[in-house]
Amino acid sequence: MNIILNQSYSFNQIGVRDNQEDARYPDIDTTDNKQRFFIVCDGVGGSEKGELASRTVCDSFALSLKNFDFTKKFSNEDFRKVLDHAYDALDKKAKGENKEMATTLAFVCFHGDGCTMVHIGDSRVYLIRPSEGILYRSDDHSLVNSMVHNGVITPEEAIDHPQQNIITRYMEPVNKDENRCQAAVIRWDNLIAGDYVFLCSDGVIHCLTDEELTDILSDPLLKNSEKIGIISEKCKNSSDNNTAWLIPIARVEGIYDHNYSDEDSTMSQTKRLHIDRKGTEDVESLQLAPHKNFKEWFKNLFNP
Repeated sequence: MNIILNQSYSFNQIGVRDNQEDARYPDIDTTDNKQRFFIVCDGVGGSEKGELASRTVCDSFALSLKNFDFTKKFSNEDFRKVLDHAYDALDKKAKGENKEMATTLAFVCFHGDGCTMVHIGDSRVYLIRPSEGILYRSDDHSLVNSMVHNGVITPEEAIDHPQQNIITRYMEPVNKDENRCQAAVIRWDNLIAGDYVFLCSDGVIHCLTDEELTDILSDPLLKNSEKIGIISEKCKNSSDNNTAWLIPIARVEGIYDHNYSDEDSTMSQTKRLHIDRKGTEDVESLQLAPHKNFKEWFKNLFNP
């Protein structure tokens, strides 16, 4: 499988905060279609060097994947090694006030076996197909989300809950006798031209609903540069730092051959792939949990 991307777009905004604790890779606003992996990290802990943690993880991933051949499969074992190297990098910098630093992670890469999407914490990964809506949205590792899962509060009560900023999984330096938080990993093998992968920190989520995001990305009259511009404008005064990557799929060779240009004024119709897509895999359990569509998955999320 050969996944060809259109030009990808990003923003990295401080919002109303005094310091920037988000980090991204690549650390630029646009990149060409040769870039194969993207990262958004959100530093945790305010003054406890969250910016160092987020930048360290981004830099470590970039170094680990610098020479990886993405025409081949990027396996779970490949990801484990990259994640371990990032934790090692955090451990090496855990001195003095740096010991309490932590960060979330949202990561995506495109390789010879499809697309791998990863998250730790409440930075999100979306897969959106304009003709169908959200096909996948990562499940936040947060206290409020756990309360919803356990029936303590309703999904509606979760929206403005006072404890919504408390996350239950994140990357941080740990002692040798402590366990490292692992990642939720999705492997997706049925991307088609016109799909979007969207990564963002929670500062974006504060300003943009899933419905608004879907509406913007589904507008056939907007270019991708205009779509990311609208999202950026909505988020510029966020109560938190806000960072995002918008990654458009231009073409998928080897399964179904269809072109979609970033400059098309109307969305070309695409066919569904008659392939069962792989579902969620958590690196801790590696249990397969397929989902037929996002609505069914989301319903099951809150009604286990």
